[in-house]
Amino acid sequence: FSPARVVGLLAAKLGIDSDVSSATREERKLAGTFAHLLNEAGLDSLVYGEDDELVPFDPNDEEDVDPTWTEDDLDLVNDVPPPDRKRFAFSNGYASLEAIILASNYFRSTTSKAHRTLESMKTKHRFLANSNDLRKMEAFAKEADENSSRRTNRIIALQNLSDDVYMQAMKAMEEGYSLHDIDLQVMAIDVNLEMKYLDKFEASQSWVTRFKRKRRIGSRRTTKFVSKVNHDDDKAIKTAAADFVASIKEEMKTRPLNQICNSDQSGFLKELHSMRSLAPIGEKTVVRCVQSKSSLTHSYTVMPLIFADGSMGDYLFVVLQEPGGSFPKKKKIFDAPNLVVTAGTSHIMTKNHMREWVNK
Repeated sequence: FSPARVVGLLAAKLGIDSDVSSATREERKLAGTFAHLLNEAGLDSLVYGEDDELVPFDPNDEEDVDPTWTEDDLDLVNDVPPPDRKRFAFSNGYASLEAIILASNYFRSTTSKAHRTLESMKTKHRFLANSNDLRKMEAFAKEADENSSRRTNRIIALQNLSDDVYMQAMKAMEEGYSLHDIDLQVMAIDVNLEMKYLDKFEASQSWVTRFKRKRRIGSRRTTKFVSKVNHDDDKAIKTAAADFVASIKEEMKTRPLNQICNSDQSGFLKELHSMRSLAPIGEKTVVRCVQSKSSLTHSYTVMPLIFADGSMGDYLFVVLQEPGGSFPKKKKIFDAPNLVVTAGTSHIMTKNHMREWVNK
């Protein structure tokens, strides 16, 4: 459809007045209206009616609706009328893509012959009126099926690409590298170039946003910085610990449980107190009393011994923080038969404390 050709036909019928500068306001308005109508018709978006009495139906004139239409004219993007962009024009009105596919399936759903008759299709699907509509319907359904196959293949490729990028990102995080959106984009482009998943894939910001939302990845504040050496050592320690636990479990199968024990040090504040309290809403400072303020910052450490059969060790090892790392000589220290108490400059155990724990 050519709007310019229609204008030429009108000029041939009505003639041309080249003196457009003297056009009145009404003439300009009418010209603008015609221009809008012709542009809408060029987009196949113009709907107009004709009086059936003036144009009687001729069953032998089915091909006169659009005799120049061919399958090459099919365009699932540009052949959709605004504003809903979801319906396609036929002789008796518009039809959705779902209705077209349903009609196409019905057209072929017969075993006695190649396809159903036009009369049967017109009765079942009112938007069809002639053989040209049937060809148009089949072409739409065929391209929709091809688009669906391409869309399915693209979805699978995007999923594989997303999985590969996620594995690379998690590996980088585990190795302690800082990642940002640009790093995910570079990873995605590199993976796509290597695996050839998609053509013209750009790893846009919207793709990165959807990827992070789906994989539950977000920007977080870094709470701790460590050197690369310490990070690698930490992984080695965790691996050694896992191997140790596995070997102990094997050992426990051949030994009595009262020969297997576990010990771990735990630190406690000298005075335990809740950090929350009821107070009037809006009060900026909440003050509460304790027996000793230093007891809230100074701790002691205990190290119990527990056997695999559920029994406790005979002694509880206790490390107290004392000035100079030793108890006062002139002051009597409380002594209990089931406690081994020692002192240190800090409540944190040292190697010497560990030796003392093993010996006692």
